[in-house]
Amino acid sequence: MENRDFSLKKRDLLILLAVFLLAAAAWLFWRGTASSEQNLAVITLDGAEIRRIDLETEPDGVFSLQQEYGVPVSFEVKEGAIRFVNVDCPDHICEGEGFVSLEGQTAVCMPNRVALSIYGSEG
Repeated sequence: MENRDFSLKKRDLLILLAVFLLAAAAWLFWRGTASSEQNLAVITLDGAEIRRIDLETEPDGVFSLQQEYGVPVSFEVKEGAIRFVNVDCPDHICEGEGFVSLEGQTAVCMPNRVALSIYGSEG
């Protein structure tokens, strides 16, 4: 049987180091962009934007659209997420959606014609 030498050569070590550094740089870039990305909640009524909320800075609490827009819909903001609460509609499907906070998520209250969408910083 032949005796083979499986030791790494200098060139092999350099290739492994380059792959490792590239993977580490990609991970740091992804982590940095994900943590700094700002999530904006956009509320629309009949397709028209009525409110834009920065979920990173908005304090926790509940607000309603009743007085300002005459729509019996309330929202709760909590820990960088938002959801429908206290909605006056027959099925309450929008409340069942729960909290949304990630870019691309949407919740809609069809009877009240209100939509809640999450966008990135470019919104």
